[in-house]
Amino acid sequence: MNKIIKQFWNLDEGQYNRKIDSQDEFYTALKSADDFRDFVYWPKELIPQKKYEYKIENKTFTNCSFAFTTFENLIFQNCKFSNCKFNHAKIKDCRFHDCTFKYVNMFKITVKKTYLEPNSFRNIIPNIRALEGSIKNANMCVTFFQEVLDNSKDEGQPEHTKNADYHFKKWKGLNYFQKRFFPEKDSRRTSNWMFVKKFFPNLSLYLLTGYGYRIPNFLIVFILGFSFFFYKNHLNWKEYGLAQKDLAIDSFNPLEPNFSSTLYYTLDCTTKLVDSQFQATTDYGMGWLTAQSFFGFFLLSALLTIIINKFVR
Repeated sequence: MNKIIKQFWNLDEGQYNRKIDSQDEFYTALKSADDFRDFVYWPKELIPQKKYEYKIENKTFTNCSFAFTTFENLIFQNCKFSNCKFNHAKIKDCRFHDCTFKYVNMFKITVKKTYLEPNSFRNIIPNIRALEGSIKNANMCVTFFQEVLDNSKDEGQPEHTKNADYHFKKWKGLNYFQKRFFPEKDSRRTSNWMFVKKFFPNLSLYLLTGYGYRIPNFLIVFILGFSFFFYKNHLNWKEYGLAQKDLAIDSFNPLEPNFSSTLYYTLDCTTKLVDSQFQATTDYGMGWLTAQSFFGFFLLSALLTIIINKFVR
């Protein structure tokens, strides 16, 4: 993987074993195999001239270069692109269905009037398995997903717009890290204050709700937070000075905690879905009650954001 990341910006076309000199040669080669690798596409355009050229399907492209190529009026169906170069390419009036892109250089690419799924490009640089490579190339990904976002808006593709916005903001967060610790040559390094001001709010939104688009993020945060407060409430039960309110609860015991009473009290503090009929009376207990209430408030705000983004265009 490190070798692949190192070769990511190697744009020397001499590294490829084969040079495709014409569009006819390209389509002839496509007929011979499903796995097409180690070549550089030399012509400036890939625009279909014959009926059978309009659709390219079930092909795998590995270690290939389509740099500076203009793609137009093409349909790619179930194609895979791995370790490929598309830098400075132009894509217009094309469609990409069920395609995947992994370790793909999309530097200064142009996308217009095109149907594509932003999630297909989530692994152009896998930001978990190759974190350092992702950080050092975050600026490219920000620019690319901005292009994808603009294309989705222009083409009236609301679901793709949301996905593109998610990936754009994710790479924007890594770009803050890049500007602070791995700035580009001749670029000014971001100050510590500006880094803290931009990076950590971005990271919080990513972890909490996936920028308002990811329900699993919300559920994970809720489960972790609820589990933490459940444990603290059970552990500190005797120090809360809990008192009975209006109604008697069978499981309530202010001196000895149990699973049921701790569960109801934690649900009451964090979600207000139930009334546990327990009230803290000590300053210590009120402090933890306040912390849980703030946690519940932020979760409710996050959930409303997700619901609005999910169902409102």
